[in-house]
Amino acid sequence: MAIDEHLSRAAQRLISRHVDSVGALDLLLLLHSGRDRDWSRQELCDRLRCPAAWASEQLTRLEAAGLVAEAAEGRYQYRRGPEYGPAVDEIARACRRDRAALTRLIFTRPPGTSFAR
Repeated sequence: MAIDEHLSRAAQRLISRHVDSVGALDLLLLLHSGRDRDWSRQELCDRLRCPAAWASEQLTRLEAAGLVAEAAEGRYQYRRGPEYGPAVDEIARACRRDRAALTRLIFTRPPGTSFAR
């Protein structure tokens, strides 16, 4: 069975709307795993080995989706919202079980395609 058959509609919708790369997935899951702390953009860049401009763009996108909040000036924290909170938990579990399958799911969906049924 494909991994998308094991993900809820909310998890599939989150991926299709807000996770367009493995880097975006890694950023979201890093924030989720450290949800009791806040992160500076530089700490996130150091941890993910990514450019600051990319991190800023991704943080802005995740903040607009309600998945990240600015905890203090220049510091970011995962935000467990009612729409996607359980879905992010589910995606984190799926990634631990089969990261390769989750990666394939991100890359095999046609651009602009939503899994929402």
